Amino acid sequence: MRRILLLVTITSFCFSCQKNNTDSQCIVPAIVPYTPYSDPVWHPNGQLLGFNHTPQTSVFANGTPPCTWYMNSANRDSTGFYLMNKDGTMFRRVTDFYLYDPAWSPDGNWIAFSRPPNIYKMRFDGNTFDTTDIIQLTDSAANFYPSWTPEGDTIFYDSNAGTNGQGYYVWKMASDGSGKMGFPGTGRMPFVGTDERVYYVSLHGEVFSMGKNGLNKVPITFNGNVNGTLSLSKSVPKYFAGFVFYEQSGLWSYRDNIAKRLNPTCDTYDISTTGEIVYSKMDYGLGPDTQKGTLWIMNADGSNNRQLTFNNF
Repeated sequence: MRRILLLVTITSFCFSCQKNNTDSQCIVPAIVPYTPYSDPVWHPNGQLLGFNHTPQTSVFANGTPPCTWYMNSANRDSTGFYLMNKDGTMFRRVTDFYLYDPAWSPDGNWIAFSRPPNIYKMRFDGNTFDTTDIIQLTDSAANFYPSWTPEGDTIFYDSNAGTNGQGYYVWKMASDGSGKMGFPGTGRMPFVGTDERVYYVSLHGEVFSMGKNGLNKVPITFNGNVNGTLSLSKSVPKYFAGFVFYEQSGLWSYRDNIAKRLNPTCDTYDISTTGEIVYSKMDYGLGPDTQKGTLWIMNADGSNNRQLTFNNF
């Protein structure tokens, strides 16, 4: 799920909209709230987390009773990419800009990310990033969702290069940006699993997999609008221990034609090498819920769900 965040020094956003009565004259702004924490990503060591963060400064009611809605405010000065240990310690900002679709290399020495419209990588020394050593890997069209192969020598991504801006499909390149090659007719949001298969969302919104050479395309999901979810299209597929995960109005796991909804409020997520899921919670329900947009951790089967970060204001 792609989000665009525009901030000024202090900015207000519609947090959730609420009619306090049944008056049909109540009209409130239809603005999707921003999430204070997003794009979480596990370091390969399974102990360190990175994520985008813009701290909230307040949540407040707006409008005139009986028609009110909630807004949230944030301070741009603290926007950036943050790191922390999974136990909540060593919380710190390491860049003053967002890293969209971040993906660590298997050795943990580089992080690939998109800053639309291109994909970059940046060196990591185990504690912080060298922002003077940012390497641009793409230079044309629009490119998103980098994913490293287990060997670390190749990055898969999606791009609208070669389509005159009319659509996207899966591409790959060497980790230095050379040797770019597209796979027309595939889809978006590739993820390279430890089983050496590339998982992606097809043009019809279902999860497929293929070999790293683009051959042997196999449909994984066939279930369309499962269990009354709002969106037909799945997104952000990942693989762990024989299970395929994806977002579709929440986070789902899928195996042997059985889909299980792990969490209905997941917005962005990642899976560690040991099978822990970190996700940003985005509940669009009513009220000034200060848990909105916080990071949570759970096991790959949805158990042991616990809150990791908080909106402290």
